Amino acid sequence: MVESISKTQITREQAEAIVALAFGNHVLLQRFEECDEGWFNAVHRLELDDGSQCILKIAPPPAIRVLRYEHDLITTEVQALGLVRERTGLPVPAVLAWDNSCQLLPSPWFIMEHCPGKLLSSLRPDLDADAQYAIDAQVASYVASINGITGQTFGRPDSTAPRDSVWSVAFTRLVDDVLADATDAAVRLPVPATAIAGLVASHSAALDPVTRPCLVHWDLWDSNVLIDPDTLKVAGLIDFERVLWADPLMEAQFAGKRSHDPILGAYGQRLLDEPYAATRRCLYDLYLYLTMTVECAYRNYPTDDIENYARPRLSALIDELSTMR
Repeated sequence: MVESISKTQITREQAEAIVALAFGNHVLLQRFEECDEGWFNAVHRLELDDGSQCILKIAPPPAIRVLRYEHDLITTEVQALGLVRERTGLPVPAVLAWDNSCQLLPSPWFIMEHCPGKLLSSLRPDLDADAQYAIDAQVASYVASINGITGQTFGRPDSTAPRDSVWSVAFTRLVDDVLADATDAAVRLPVPATAIAGLVASHSAALDPVTRPCLVHWDLWDSNVLIDPDTLKVAGLIDFERVLWADPLMEAQFAGKRSHDPILGAYGQRLLDEPYAATRRCLYDLYLYLTMTVECAYRNYPTDDIENYARPRLSALIDELSTMR
């Protein structure tokens, strides 16, 4: 289980009160347990007295400091789940109850359907190459469906977040926010924050070919994909809390890539062949590993695994972008 100070802990009595509010006093909680997965919100599996299961997600305690882009992520997820279910036929859980009154808990929460299956992250080590290819191709096609949902402006969906009709402006603001988070928490970066901001500014023209704001999951790694172990079909896509209106090349499926591989053929568009695509993907990798490096100062993770993974990659991307023309 990932330990983080951002996870709100609850008692059984509180869980029972949540179930009663969500489904009525006639529905009883049989069992509840915290899920192993998740890095930010607390996630609990609820079993009701009729044998059915559902998932409870709780936002961080209000006193916990979070990154700027993480403001009210739980509302973002509730809205994104509804939008994707409305616009696509993807296996996305329905929201069953949503409460932001903070009467039962000091933090907002929602209950969603329980998706069957096992996490791809746990299954992948035991799958042969053909099985992995088939699953990854299906996920890529589903990502394309999510990206097919378009908006009016670029940026985070949070109602208080600034958005812009120009992608380079919106993306620069995303980076600036994380750099401000780094300054607030006195995070030591490979180079000064002003140097990273200048590096992004020097490549901002590479973002100008992007003119259509698409819904981007941004966090659809193996740990957020559920697979039916019998059929090896995708049974559920979860964790839509970090969605944004952006360039589809920001998706996890394109992370670290500078050219197409066979898996990305299932996406349906050769995005990495577009103008400045390699530079754009470098910028998005920079943003990803910058965010991962900075968030460690906010979560108090019990180990340095995440920082040790992200920091050298951030340094390498700074070097790569510094030599790009």
